[in-house]
Amino acid sequence: MSRFFLTGDCHGEFEKIEFFCRHRQTSRDDYMIILGDAGINFCMDSRDEKLKNRLDRLPLSFLCIHGNHEERPFNIPTYREKLWHGGIVYYEDAHPTLLFAKDGEIYDLNGKKAVAIGGAYSGDKQFRIMLGLPWFPDEQPSKASKIFVEKQLEQENWKVDYVFSHTCPLMYKPREKYQDILDTKEIDESTEQWLDEIAAKLIYSGWYFGHYHDNLSYNDAELLYEAIKELGSVGYLQKVGRPKYRTGEYVLFSVSDTEDGYGIIKKVYEYGTEEQYREVSYCIEGIICGNPEQKRRFKNIRESVVESINELMTE
Repeated sequence: MSRFFLTGDCHGEFEKIEFFCRHRQTSRDDYMIILGDAGINFCMDSRDEKLKNRLDRLPLSFLCIHGNHEERPFNIPTYREKLWHGGIVYYEDAHPTLLFAKDGEIYDLNGKKAVAIGGAYSGDKQFRIMLGLPWFPDEQPSKASKIFVEKQLEQENWKVDYVFSHTCPLMYKPREKYQDILDTKEIDESTEQWLDEIAAKLIYSGWYFGHYHDNLSYNDAELLYEAIKELGSVGYLQKVGRPKYRTGEYVLFSVSDTEDGYGIIKKVYEYGTEEQYREVSYCIEGIICGNPEQKRRFKNIRESVVESINELMTE
């Protein structure tokens, strides 16, 4: 039986997935679902082909949801359609393990129904156009695509197990993350508004999305970025590649269930270590709280048990 894993935007950087494969004994029967902006069809030249060849060598297959920073497969002549787990996907003969979901298709994943709804608005659209960077005019779902999605869900009596999307309904949008960076008045939220309407009618167990470059959990939804989890499970299997703290930062940390430490970060292991590979690790020089005489180095300290002194002072 295939296993299905989920992660957020990659933007052409797959180190977290390569690391995952090394430690999880994956196979081509397993699938990594990328929730948009995989970055596989971004440059539209030999650089994309080089990346695809690199991914072909992994013991893993992919299902990519369409993001806003990539070309749609049906605009690329080398892509064809085929039936996969009960729904249509796009693929290339040269790269059969790199699949791209068609918006509105409903897939049977080990007896669970999942609908794919890709696309989003680029908040940096004008910046990209001004600098001549890749920008794709059909980044958001078209009217025809929206009609197809709704028709498909209506045939399912508006009930599925999972939704895979790039952006999300407005009710899940993490607005505070961008309020100081972008002029949100200039952001086209028509896709999010439409997804809000979808969510209001749809019965689902979990809505998974990317786009916002963070990891957040809601009651019935989850935003993923560098974290990787297994479909339908609670908690992350891996959360590496984006350290929260830096070398030279003073932190508090848990040494055990009964002991806490205080010290300065000496080294950051952004992909963990052999002893601890589920999340970012730190080497910290410091003391056990209450025993300041014994200064030493603490190795393989997991990020989830570390807190910045600055964070504590601002709470």
